[in-house]
This record gives sequence, C-alpha cells and structure tokens, in this order.
Amino acid sequence: MIEMLKNMKYRYLILGVIFTLALSLILFTLLRLGRPYVTSFAGTLSLYFFPIGWMLYHFKKYHLSFLEWLQPIKFKIRETIAAALFPELLGMGILLLITLGITFILPAGGFNELPETTTNWGLDFVSTVVLAPICEELIFRGFIFNKMLTRFSPSKAVIISSVIFGAMHLSTGISPTLVGMVLCVIFMKYGSLLPCIAIHGLHNLVVVWFKYFSLLSSDTSTEIIPTYMPPLLIMSVIFVIIGLVWLVLFFQKNWHYATEFMQQYYGDKDLLSNYTEKL
Repeated sequence: MIEMLKNMKYRYLILGVIFTLALSLILFTLLRLGRPYVTSFAGTLSLYFFPIGWMLYHFKKYHLSFLEWLQPIKFKIRETIAAALFPELLGMGILLLITLGITFILPAGGFNELPETTTNWGLDFVSTVVLAPICEELIFRGFIFNKMLTRFSPSKAVIISSVIFGAMHLSTGISPTLVGMVLCVIFMKYGSLLPCIAIHGLHNLVVVWFKYFSLLSSDTSTEIIPTYMPPLLIMSVIFVIIGLVWLVLFFQKNWHYATEFMQQYYGDKDLLSNYTEKL
C-alpha cells in the first residue's frame, strides 16, 4: 500500500482530470445537452469517475483492493450525527458573521437578490447524498490523505488535505474544510472509510434539505434589514461557540488515534521524515 501511494503522482491525476473535463465538455456540448446537464455530467466524469478509475488501475497493478479502505466496522450513531452537524453549524456561524460584516460595510442594496436557479432534485439528491460521499471519501480521505501521510505528519496531512477538500467545495462555504478535518480523524480512528461515507452523506443530506426548503419560498431577497442584524449576530456567535467547543473537544478526545493509526498502518518506517519526495 505504501509503495503504491508513493508511486501515484498528483500531477497525473490533475492532468487526467483537466483532460477529461475538457473532452467531456466538448462532447456533451456537441450532443446539445442543456447547460446544467453539460456541467453536471462533465464534472461527474472528470472529478469522480476518472479519479476512481485511475485509482482502480493502480490498485489492480499492486494486487490491492478498495476493500483495504472499506473494512466493515461498528461506529457510533451519535458520533455520526454530531460529526455531520456540528462542523456545519460552525461553518454557518462563521459565514454568517462574514456576511453581516460585509453587509455592514457595503452600502445598502449590495446583496439584494438571489439568482433564480432550476434544480433537478432527484439528480441533485443522487449525486450529492449518494455518489459524492462514496467517491469523495475514496479520493480525498482514501488517496489524498493517505498519500500525504507518507510525506507529512498527521496534523499537516489533515490540514492540507482538508483545505484542498474545502477549495473543491468553495461555493458551499467554509464548513467543507471543517468537515474534512473531522473525517480525517474519523478515518484514523476506525481505519475504514465507511463511517466517513455515512457522516459525509448525512451532512450532504442536511445541506440539500436546507437548500430545498429555502428555495420553496417565493421571496428570493437576501437583503438584511438593520433591525435583523442584532439577532442574526447573536445567532451566528452562538453557532460559532457551540461548533468550536464541539470541534475542540472532538480533537482532544480522538487525536491520539493518529499515532495509533500511523503505528498500525505505516509500521516502524520513518515516513514522516521523507520530505524530499516530489509530488
């Protein structure tokens, strides 16, 4: 496993994603699919299917299987729900504080209307709640995070891989980075991606649920009336405090699994000093 991870280069993955995206965009455009379907299908092929296929090729080359990362394991339902909700709560609080700050600084009318969007909720549910958790956990926690552990310390690997994960989901706010950090620890705790997939899916389900009910309203105005700012400020601070306290306690309780994970899966090899390997 370690040899395979060290021989799998990020640059080939990135080049393959770019090539697949460009080719699929051209193909689906020539087929005259609607614009939402072109971007959705092209994104799925390039960001999910190509990386998974590329990883499968290397696994078969080294006579390995994804089952290495998908071992059946018992995990706590309460922990799953908390890990899915509290990072999102912290992210929402931070994002709301930033929004209130921008609204206070910018002149009135800066953010008045949300753009009207049309959503295929069936397709959105399947891609977001089912496909994304499986593919993204295999890619980010399975490959990217594990490969970074062959070069960086667990703390650096958690931060870097989670920032990359957050950057890939920048349009959804700050919470993906926080969720990514939690999922890295969950993976090291259980040695399996199954709890990560469950947490990821539940988190995405909550996000889709909020998105659905927010769009049911005919009022798309996002203007923040001055009289609403104090209660919104209080609510955002409460979100941040609750989410931050949970996150700190979560890391304090579970970080020791990082050492145990490194000892179990990476043995006695001094991988953490191997900083000279090129990406």
